[in-house]
Amino acid sequence: MPPQPPRKSRTCLVVGLVLGGLALLAVIGVVALVVSVDDPARDDPDGPAGDVRITACQVDAGTKWPHALLDVTNRSSKPSDYVIGVEFTAASGERLTEAHTAVTHLAPRQVAHERAQSLTQVDEPVTCRITEVTRVAS
Repeated sequence: MPPQPPRKSRTCLVVGLVLGGLALLAVIGVVALVVSVDDPARDDPDGPAGDVRITACQVDAGTKWPHALLDVTNRSSKPSDYVIGVEFTAASGERLTEAHTAVTHLAPRQVAHERAQSLTQVDEPVTCRITEVTRVAS
């Protein structure tokens, strides 16, 4: 009959197996969390930038503040929040100012009409360009 291992070794083995099991569960939990995060590009190759379209770009005659009117269409499969950046440039290409807007809890396939407006006065016509679109699941 082989000699029995010391009792201390068995305790270490049991503790090691329990800790290893807990570590495995933690890794599985982290992977599940990462996989469940809304992937902005999963529904379309253009990603969230394809969800936003400029419908108007102008400078208000009274305030001289430039603004862009935007249509935001949620093309993802989950309700989503958006942060959108727009820059206003002169005919020469010089960046004059920028603006940001946000849309919250936009349902799948729902459209929101938004306005991104700068508070910087501009004395010339502008061109609008979307510089940033961030979409996250609500």
